[in-house]
Amino acid sequence: MGAAENDGWTWRAKLKMEESQPQKCHRIALVSGGLGLGGSTTFLINFAGELKRRGIPVEVMSFERENPLAADFDRQNVPVLCLDQRRIIFEDRLEKILKNLARFQPTVVISTLAVTSFEVLRYVPKGIFRMAMGQSHDPLVYDALRPYSPWMDLLAMVSQTMKSTVAAMPEFAKVPIAYLPYGVPIGDAKPTEKNLGRPLRILYLGRLEQEQKRVRLFPEILRQLCASGIPFHWTIAGTGSEREYLEANLKSASPNQTISFVGPVGYADVPAMMKRHDIYLLASDYEGLPLSLLEAMAQGLVPVVSDLESGIREVVDDSAGMLVPTQNVSGYARAIIHLHEHRDELAKKSAAARLRVQRDFSVTAMTDRWLAALPQVPSPVEPWPKRWQIAGVLAAGNPLYFSRPIRVLRRAAARVRKN
Repeated sequence: MGAAENDGWTWRAKLKMEESQPQKCHRIALVSGGLGLGGSTTFLINFAGELKRRGIPVEVMSFERENPLAADFDRQNVPVLCLDQRRIIFEDRLEKILKNLARFQPTVVISTLAVTSFEVLRYVPKGIFRMAMGQSHDPLVYDALRPYSPWMDLLAMVSQTMKSTVAAMPEFAKVPIAYLPYGVPIGDAKPTEKNLGRPLRILYLGRLEQEQKRVRLFPEILRQLCASGIPFHWTIAGTGSEREYLEANLKSASPNQTISFVGPVGYADVPAMMKRHDIYLLASDYEGLPLSLLEAMAQGLVPVVSDLESGIREVVDDSAGMLVPTQNVSGYARAIIHLHEHRDELAKKSAAARLRVQRDFSVTAMTDRWLAALPQVPSPVEPWPKRWQIAGVLAAGNPLYFSRPIRVLRRAAARVRKN
């Protein structure tokens, strides 16, 4: 063949032959409504990074410009496209995403967050394996997914509860549904040994919001911890609309009972921060599968968390943490006080928590599950169109908003909009 190549085997002929053959390796596009701080973005970092390490082509595309974890994507050599939602109307962003997909030539498109990403599934050519992902056990999430079931080849849920919930919905009667939970990096270093003589170190890492996360319970939890007299340091990591409220209301007069706010934490810095703590606190009233819970347990933190059917009960039991009924507000403080007073139990739960995540929720295990859910061999893909007729969003309440005359006005408004 070498001589034949030298005697006129042009790269164009070779490319044409390769295009006529079915691809043996998947090319995976991960499309998100946004890349804000949170589990949905760190999932993309973990999954895309592992795909890159395995030599599987992958790109991430977002309908919003914000990318606070850009350095973490860069560190894993994951290409990311972010579009400015303030300067570009939705229909034009959708077309840009589609053009970028056509350039990348994926065999799999996974829509991971929000209606905007699910819209992409309506426009990709036949032959591409189309997946949607649900990440929170929330009626709003299910309502967003319902209209797009005709364009799903597989629906991925991060908890067994979520899988059972959508399986009971008539819209998904013909859609295969998979349980595909998150996975997190484990690392080689052992977590810090629990020092029986020092103050307990408590960590909250997440959005500082009352909706879902219920962070306005924290002042009452702090009051009970202070009243108990136990020594502790409570770190609050993250950003959100409730930060000012929490800074004003989380105060202690004792030098042995302290609170600090550290703001957002880069994903690469999360393991080191977690190793400096003993307890992971989460008082949410609903979740899918909290990725920060898995990250904390991987570093040996003992979870004191809401007893939620979705996600949490699949990871935490009495051997590896403390489950608190959501209506039992005093239960969070009582659990922390109990662990302070029973440090041997704290150490045993720490080891069990880390082992649980090592066994079932590593990045390696997660990626193995996702790849096993895909077709073994990619299907032939129909040609990508040169142009798309972008329709209105399926879930839109007012279709007139997406009409062509209104689009002209919206484009004009976007061009003069200030950042």
